Amino acid sequence: MHRDKIWGTKMAMVVVDPQRKFSLPTPDWERTRDEAVANINSYARIFRERGIPVFFIFFDGESHVPYKGTDGDEWLLGIETDPTDIVVHKSHMSCFKETVLEKELKSRGFDCILLTGMLTEFCVAGTYFGAIDRDINAYLGKGALIAYSPEGNPASEVLCNTLEKDVLVKFLDGKQESFGDIS
Repeated sequence: MHRDKIWGTKMAMVVVDPQRKFSLPTPDWERTRDEAVANINSYARIFRERGIPVFFIFFDGESHVPYKGTDGDEWLLGIETDPTDIVVHKSHMSCFKETVLEKELKSRGFDCILLTGMLTEFCVAGTYFGAIDRDINAYLGKGALIAYSPEGNPASEVLCNTLEKDVLVKFLDGKQESFGDIS
């Protein structure tokens, strides 16, 4: 669902597994990657300009998609990083399972997250629902996800809270309208 408001008080950005070893063996891979990376970078700039660190998730282990290069653990071509970024290592589908992500988010007062990265139907979805189980409101960044199948991103937008950049900026700048009286 596309949202025009964000439920929460402080949001962090989490980039899920943007590693080359998850490159998809599809004819349109470079276009798919380049569009998503450009949007990931754009969202990350929004956070960094406001002094909010970006969390990068690094998957330790083998990929489940065929990758023949020796640079599989490197970030996707074009991903912009910053010294203020926080890298969290994981070895399971959810970025929360047996990692420090929840502790790192909550110790900094984050109660909601914007998820970007890959692969939408697997690690991103696992993390989305894992966040909700931990009382962290989760949202997907429109255009900043790479799905395993062509239907993956449209399906996730039906099931999950999805944000456009303008909604994010209003929230981060404290200009979001209130939800009104919900009692």
